[in-house]
Formats: sequence, structure tokens, C-alpha cells
Amino acid sequence: IDEHLRTSYDVYQNLLDAFDAKDYTDFYERIDHLPPMLDPAFKKAILYLNKHKQAIINALKYPYSNGKLEGKNNLIKVIKRVAFGF
Repeated sequence: IDEHLRTSYDVYQNLLDAFDAKDYTDFYERIDHLPPMLDPAFKKAILYLNKHKQAIINALKYPYSNGKLEGKNNLIKVIKRVAFGF
């Protein structure tokens, strides 16, 4: 197996574990200490998470979500789209 692919996969799995555990300090600690031989494109994508750091921390820290509101908005749009046929 390619060493770069293996390293990228391991980094991804480590970040996923920290995200699933909702441990934002560990999540960003792992981002701050990425292996040097990581694929540059993958590294750029991971470092992009720093741009939205506060939003990600809030999502991991608090149990609140706007999922139900998004679902209601989608339902309204579907009803409007179907209603155009009448």
C-alpha cells in the first residue's frame, strides 16, 4: 500500500475518532500536529478546518442543531414545488 495513502487514511481516522468523541481539543491538537509526509492536497483540506474553528468547536461542544428547522424548510419548499402543478 502506498505510504502517503496509508498516512492520509490514518490521519483521517484519527480526526474522525476525535470528532465522534466530540473532543474538540483533541481534534484540533491532531490538526496542529499533522505528519510532514501527508499529501499536500489532503493537508490543505484539513487545514481549511481552521478557518471555521469556532463553528466546529461550538458544534462539538453544544448539543444544539438546526436540523429540525432545515427539515421544515425543505418540507415547505417541496410543498411549494408540488403546488405549482395545480
